[in-house]
Amino acid sequence: MVKVACVGDNVVDINYIDGIVNPGGNCVNVAVYCSQLGHKAAYVGVLADDVYQKVLTDSLEKQKVEYVMSPVCHGETGRCFINLIDGDRVIGDENNGGLVKSSPLAITDELVAYLKHFDLVHTSCYSYIDDQLGKIKGAGIPLLYDFSTEWDWEKVEVISETADFILFSGRDDLSEQENLSVLQKAVDSRHCCMAIITMGIKGAWVYDGSELYEKKPYFPEGGAVDTTGCGDSWISGFITTYMDLVKQMESMAASSDKHFILEENKKDVKRQAIQAGMCMGNLKARHTCRLKGAYGCGVPLSSMKR
Repeated sequence: MVKVACVGDNVVDINYIDGIVNPGGNCVNVAVYCSQLGHKAAYVGVLADDVYQKVLTDSLEKQKVEYVMSPVCHGETGRCFINLIDGDRVIGDENNGGLVKSSPLAITDELVAYLKHFDLVHTSCYSYIDDQLGKIKGAGIPLLYDFSTEWDWEKVEVISETADFILFSGRDDLSEQENLSVLQKAVDSRHCCMAIITMGIKGAWVYDGSELYEKKPYFPEGGAVDTTGCGDSWISGFITTYMDLVKQMESMAASSDKHFILEENKKDVKRQAIQAGMCMGNLKARHTCRLKGAYGCGVPLSSMKR
């Protein structure tokens, strides 16, 4: 089992077409998916004191995600919307990210002490805590950072000095090779030890500083009900599988004499762990695309009393 703390953003997705409010946000989604995969998961982020907070917290409780370190503050939950405008399906932002953006989470000494009980901290560009990541790094806690599509070379250079794992979503304005080149930039001669990029039906790639791994998605031709959360599902399946296998290997190596498990054995396990992780990422993403909403915990909009 891997213990993952997801620190940062939360939102609700309001589908005015279907009349459903779905809980979500990158960090909330990853925490839920890690829990669904049988790992210990926690969410830490600023929760607003509005009607939508209960949608989020009810779903976290249902999905067995701990959120005891999440402060409740006065303000609005970030709201995204899906609606029909002049006959076109439009997706947008209703309140500029809400409280998470206007009053980001403070990484306190108390929170760092809490995070030390986890194997990995996950955060994202939508969490607005980039200037505090050094506190997590300084405590020696492995960090996974998700850029989504919000990356450029300058941002990558800064974050790759702090994060151990970096995830990118492919950008449509770049060629496949230009997208892949960001992986090498993030890893080579920097603190970051692994970079990952997902590009929808084109597949996913992982670079560990020595080898580039590629995985095509399972059955991309059809069958999807809703692709919301698929990228978050993929990284959840990948990183927990990879870290679980490596954790077991390192535990055995630590309890064995140096002649029993060799360095080349460890490297081989890590290579196989990457490949197994990519398979699990594919499976989890495939599973998620059969659900309405990021993880199927939507509630009727009509039940919201504002």
